[in-house]
Amino acid sequence: MRKPSVLDEPIEKVLTDMNTYGPDSPEYTKLIEHLDQLTRMKSDYRNRRFSPDTMLIVAGNLLGILIIVAYEQKHVMVSRGLGFVIKAREPNKMT
Repeated sequence: MRKPSVLDEPIEKVLTDMNTYGPDSPEYTKLIEHLDQLTRMKSDYRNRRFSPDTMLIVAGNLLGILIIVAYEQKHVMVSRGLGFVIKAREPNKMT
């Protein structure tokens, strides 16, 4: 469930007032402007927060990196791949 926004209550009040006044009243156009401003503020507020999924992914990646670094500090990682690399040969001298 999503946590209700601080702006939900003013938006509901504006919508209730819009139902009270008819579309042909001068107050209705002012209420539309207020509703537009409130919805823009709410979308800006929502876009600034990080999602919990993103935070979990970042935390998991950092934990994995820390585990690898801690293991490398305590244990030497031996690479046997260098033994399979072909060494450069000296050119044959013909004399």
